[in-house]
Amino acid sequence: MPSQSEVLGMMRSAFPDVQWTLEEKVTEGDTVAARFTMRGTHDGEFFGIPACGNKISVQAMNFYYLADGRIVGERGQPDLLGVMQQIGAVPAP
Repeated sequence: MPSQSEVLGMMRSAFPDVQWTLEEKVTEGDTVAARFTMRGTHDGEFFGIPACGNKISVQAMNFYYLADGRIVGERGQPDLLGVMQQIGAVPAP
């Protein structure tokens, strides 16, 4: 599994103008759930798909695990199917 910095590097390489907007968060104990909207322009290769210039906008859900006020773990689920559809790699419904 790629590290968080590897994932960020891949996203910034494929979508140099990528921006994440926090839409909502829920905290319970030492766990934070956060829903984001990710937006950007496909200006670099993404999973072998050459840049097409399409703009994307998809949702992502992340869980952050805290200890002593610091993030010690993270799990995320971006809408990769939505990204692939919006860059033309797979047909949209």
